[in-house]
Amino acid sequence: MTSKRKEDLKGSRQEIKRKIRTWFKDNKPQEIQPKFYGQGSFEMNTTVNPIPEHDDNGNRLLKYDLDYGVYFLEEGEDNRKGIATWHDWIYESVDNHTNQDTIRKTTCIRVVFADGHHIDLPIYYKNSKIPELAHRSKGWIESDPKQFTEWFLKEADGKAQLVRIVRYLKAWKNYQENKYSNLKLASGFELTILAVEYYVPCDNDDEAFRYCIDAMSSSLHLPGGFRCIRPTTPVGENLFEEYPETRKNNFLDCLSALSEACQKADEEPNFKKASEHIREQFGDRFPWGEDKDERTKSEELSGMIAGSGIVHKPYHG
Repeated sequence: MTSKRKEDLKGSRQEIKRKIRTWFKDNKPQEIQPKFYGQGSFEMNTTVNPIPEHDDNGNRLLKYDLDYGVYFLEEGEDNRKGIATWHDWIYESVDNHTNQDTIRKTTCIRVVFADGHHIDLPIYYKNSKIPELAHRSKGWIESDPKQFTEWFLKEADGKAQLVRIVRYLKAWKNYQENKYSNLKLASGFELTILAVEYYVPCDNDDEAFRYCIDAMSSSLHLPGGFRCIRPTTPVGENLFEEYPETRKNNFLDCLSALSEACQKADEEPNFKKASEHIREQFGDRFPWGEDKDERTKSEELSGMIAGSGIVHKPYHG
């Protein structure tokens, strides 16, 4: 994302925060006043620009998905409201914030903007070390998105390549689900966990991505290996446990196809032909490679190095 796009999205969050705070001060001054915490890919710097879509009137939509946690915090006393009550209050505080309908979901209140982006407002109560999510169908669930963000930032510290790998996975997911409207792959949250688990650092991103996908696909295809273990609260939960068989098989099939495309691209000496395999997985946002083969490019590079007086240092694995 460009700096301007990031600032625009931050501005949307700030306006929502201001509106909710004002509503609670004016209408519920004796109740716990809400606090806010940004969470998800935006805070981890792994958000990707979505493929543009269009509504029925031909308007261009960019469906950025932001999460902005609404927290009710206290110590000692337990003044929490019912899940339905807090959902109703948050809904009322942001309803008509835009000219799009505000949506009630089981895990959050969603505010939708005319340009396509939306902001989800999950609601938490915290009166101990672990926050609890107000889930409309499952009740209060221990959940700590802030802990997950801190976990990822620690795992990615000094590993800019890992952050890029996560983005590549999300861009792949975006293209595949856009191309096949009924397809539902693993969530961005789950892909982030898998990327950390199977990441292999390399000198260049194409090798690192190929090794990561190959290891991921091989492991998930093993008997009993279809697992994605949550590293933070609730620690040890297998996020794939309740996947329907169709979603599981679709994800594994797509992962195999991605792994195969990466392998074919690696074996293809011509850069343009190699990029054809990758574009099948990522669409036309992935650039065409130059219509030259690897040997020609290596010879050109060697000639440039020789002519520049730079002493070439071969790579040692």
